[in-house]
Amino acid sequence: MKYFLNNSILKFPWYNLPFNTQFSHIAIHYTMPMQERSSIVVEEYLQVIYSLISENQIVKSIHLANRLKTSPSTVHATLSRLQRDKLIIVGKKKEITLTKKGVKVAEDLTRRHRLVETFLCDKLGISWHEVHKHAHILEHGLTDLVEEKLAEFMDFPKSCPHGTPLPGEKDTLPKDLITLDKVPIGKEVKIIIIYESLEESVDLMKFFQDKGIKPGKKHSILEKTDVTKTMLLQSESSAATISYEIASQIGVSVI
Repeated sequence: MKYFLNNSILKFPWYNLPFNTQFSHIAIHYTMPMQERSSIVVEEYLQVIYSLISENQIVKSIHLANRLKTSPSTVHATLSRLQRDKLIIVGKKKEITLTKKGVKVAEDLTRRHRLVETFLCDKLGISWHEVHKHAHILEHGLTDLVEEKLAEFMDFPKSCPHGTPLPGEKDTLPKDLITLDKVPIGKEVKIIIIYESLEESVDLMKFFQDKGIKPGKKHSILEKTDVTKTMLLQSESSAATISYEIASQIGVSVI
């Protein structure tokens, strides 16, 4: 596998990039064997399906097309392959679920992703709002040994920096967890988890970081406006207005 940077060739045997990526305004263009690219695409689909199911959402092909920003025809072709490989089941109403084999692959990749996020944020000091996009690149290159040592190095974290539990650690979420949009005016909440569907937007995550909408932070619900479907949050340092739709993807505990 060859990567072209400033007209020179760099070799990264573990660095399987699924798409053109840009770091610090330096574009890295590459060629990749079709088999490797195909394997990464399969992993990405399984990870997104796993994420949506974990958020108690019904998964259909249109949700994958929107999340992965790809065409319905591409999604259909990939889903056919996943069915052939016995990784997913498509029901009568076109809802998509994972087989035991599919769950295993998705959980392994998701665990690596969240470990890498934690490492980048806690150990390398990369901004909280940026680690998700970098982890998506690095996760595909971790061997089982590196994953094991990474977890050991970080004292076996239970969740990622956005509050999402690592696979097998669901008990770390409080039993009274509700989504922010359900909280009435006048209540104070503690942010517990930012669901992964929101992590895809770096701009939104930067807004959350600036406004202190992060796990562990406290906010009061000052206003809820049904006409505009927005709510006003107030913390010790700032105020923020967010939509009900976004608030429905933030898990909190009422204090």
